[in-house]
Amino acid sequence: MQHFQTAHGFGPSDRNQQQQEGTNVKRGTILKFAACIAVVGMAAGCGGGSKSSKASFKPEIATSAPAGDKQVDSITWNVGAGEPDSMDPAMSANDSISTINGNLCESLMRYGSNYAVEPALASSVQHPDSLTWIFHLREGVTFWDGSPVTAADVVYSIERILDPKLGSSWAAWAPDGATARAIDDKTVELKVTKFNSTAEGYFATPAFSVVSKKFAAKAGKAFGTDKGGVMCTGAYKIASWNTGESLTITRNDLWWDKDNAPKVKNVKFVFVSDPAAQTAGLVSGDIDGQFNLQVGSYKQLSKAGGRLLFARSLAPVYLDVLKSDGALGDQKVRQAIQKSIDYEGIVKSVYLGAADPLRALVPPNAWGEGPQKAVYERAYNELPEAKQDLGGAKKLIADSPDAKKEIVFAYATASGEETKIATAIADSANSIGLNIKLKPLTGADYNALFSSEEARAGVDMFLVSGYLDFPDPLPYYGYLAIGSYYNFSNYKNQEYTDHIKAAFNEQDPAKKAELTSKAQAIIGKDLQVTPILTTFTGVYYNKSLGGLVPSQSFYYTPWAAQLGGS
Repeated sequence: MQHFQTAHGFGPSDRNQQQQEGTNVKRGTILKFAACIAVVGMAAGCGGGSKSSKASFKPEIATSAPAGDKQVDSITWNVGAGEPDSMDPAMSANDSISTINGNLCESLMRYGSNYAVEPALASSVQHPDSLTWIFHLREGVTFWDGSPVTAADVVYSIERILDPKLGSSWAAWAPDGATARAIDDKTVELKVTKFNSTAEGYFATPAFSVVSKKFAAKAGKAFGTDKGGVMCTGAYKIASWNTGESLTITRNDLWWDKDNAPKVKNVKFVFVSDPAAQTAGLVSGDIDGQFNLQVGSYKQLSKAGGRLLFARSLAPVYLDVLKSDGALGDQKVRQAIQKSIDYEGIVKSVYLGAADPLRALVPPNAWGEGPQKAVYERAYNELPEAKQDLGGAKKLIADSPDAKKEIVFAYATASGEETKIATAIADSANSIGLNIKLKPLTGADYNALFSSEEARAGVDMFLVSGYLDFPDPLPYYGYLAIGSYYNFSNYKNQEYTDHIKAAFNEQDPAKKAELTSKAQAIIGKDLQVTPILTTFTGVYYNKSLGGLVPSQSFYYTPWAAQLGGS
């Protein structure tokens, strides 16, 4: 799934984080076009230029954090996206669930530093052929109740995710189907029907979270709720869940990873969604920390005495074409919009510098490590720089009969950042002679764009903020192939689709990157999507704590185990 990871990923991989109105959605399996709509609350207006932004605040990328090696009894952490309706890892395709669940439930593999995949519940994995993986389970691992983790639990968990009756968006990891069986009590064989070069990326996501078969079967439909509970293996377990108020997790002293045992005993999660209240709580110390901060709070938090840290993310913000006729049916019009955007001005005014302009849909941080990285880097640098060129934009539409046609541009009002971005883009485009009409949508109406053709009627393009679940550009680009559910405008470029299909079937990482990069170049020319920027992942916590370095992988890792007293 790619919020496009929601699925998680493309549009909502990518997840659509509606903080005040509605819930998150991911573009990935119907997954999940994750239009991760950023948090509400903004700084000064974007207007259309960097001249208006002279912010003294300057975000810095953190590669380390002050040590947090002291024991702490309890902290309070805010989840700005709101209270989750489930703690079932199969449903963790939005911020409210994932932020908490990463501390509770574990997958066969996990993400280490720089998104490196490393062993977790599986101590090792073999890949005897292109369709098969053999997982050797770690010895001595138990669930919170002390019962041992067996191959039967793993097989049950994999099959549960794939069961269409459950409706987990994570089932998208195996679009052609998969089977799992226990070879013995500590060994699991996984087979896919058709080779998929992205499959291994999901091993460290909730697609492979392991839950107790016995517990889940007994809980039935109540599994994951405040009534039914969950049973996992992670660093923390649920201590209490007071619906409408808070959810508290407590250290799991049976956790197998003794080298990384949590120093914070209890984490109380609260669900303050109002931007001003969030900032006030963090400044006063009533709230000890929060991810996905309001941009409008950056300056105040930078002076509050705590730790405001940033990391580059896997999150793109972009324009997505919904109609291939009308004004946007003219490539020159799409190119003119691209050239009219004030990328640097938006980065500075809207995000106070906590973002980077994008040349391609998938941000550089998603290239991963290995032989493919150099391929992606070379291809990215060959693309035109994301830079405003009003003169060039005017020339493109000077003789275009479609330039005066109305372009309806939708965006989510739940996001202050997206409201400012949409306004800035419309102002710049209209200043060169285009005719863009803004269409603000509530959270529910915006989310409907990803699932309802009727909701998309009358809308020419919309603003999407999403994120990938793991460093691999291919799943995101796959959403624009012919036949993809999320190819809303019915974009038909056979050469593009052929490259995508070949990349999914390619076992060599460098060759896969070459094929994906060819598709990237095509979509960059056709501009069915127009990349704008990639946001930074931010975290703030008070000065009495240390140890936590921000990373977008906090959605799927036990990040609270990094914290300790400072």
